[in-house]
Amino acid sequence: MKDMGGYDCGYYGRVGQSGDRPALGFYYRLARSLAKPGSADIRVLDFGCGTGHFIKRFKNGFDAWAYDVSAYAVETAAAVAPRATVRRDVGEIPRGCFDLVVALHVLEHIAEPMETLRLFAEFLRPGGTLLYAAPDASGLGLRVKKEKWAGYRDPSHVSLLASQEWLRLTVEAGFKIIKSGTDGLWDVPYARGKLPPWLEKIIFYPAAALQVLTGRLILPRGWGESLIVAARKPG
Repeated sequence: MKDMGGYDCGYYGRVGQSGDRPALGFYYRLARSLAKPGSADIRVLDFGCGTGHFIKRFKNGFDAWAYDVSAYAVETAAAVAPRATVRRDVGEIPRGCFDLVVALHVLEHIAEPMETLRLFAEFLRPGGTLLYAAPDASGLGLRVKKEKWAGYRDPSHVSLLASQEWLRLTVEAGFKIIKSGTDGLWDVPYARGKLPPWLEKIIFYPAAALQVLTGRLILPRGWGESLIVAARKPG
């Protein structure tokens, strides 16, 4: 992957991903439940690590690695997660030895996501697990918000695919799907001004909040903004 430019401090501020956020705690607990140790320490790679607030959670019992194309992200992640091995050169990431690869909202930024999915398979040991999230162009979020959908607001999103297409690519890249789901409806307002914002939050937030609190993938695929996929490399 090449640094296409623009993924600087200003970008992370605009998309609200400069700091820590509750969703990363959910993904951390979900990732831990999926990890199958292949050695004394579970080796995990956060691919597209951003500012490092996800990978910083992997401490005792983990050999944590992180990668990003952004010079700003790599520098920030190295400071935020000093225990992790942070790299900007994908060639410096070892192949065939990771127990877990996580890519949170990365694939939609890549014009040829199949190539990256195959790269994930190269990183993983046999039996290793992939966890990723990407906007779902067949999800309820898009159907309700239409042209105001969150997936459309970031011009660096170049691969906005339906969930079935993401799953097809994942299988063709050599993975077996373990489970899939969604992050729920969190991008209020949805009622186009017909309801006050506080009431919309009461209506739409509890389901997504339940996943965050439990660390379990509960909401079915298609019922939210994004697709969440857990898949395993045959081994």
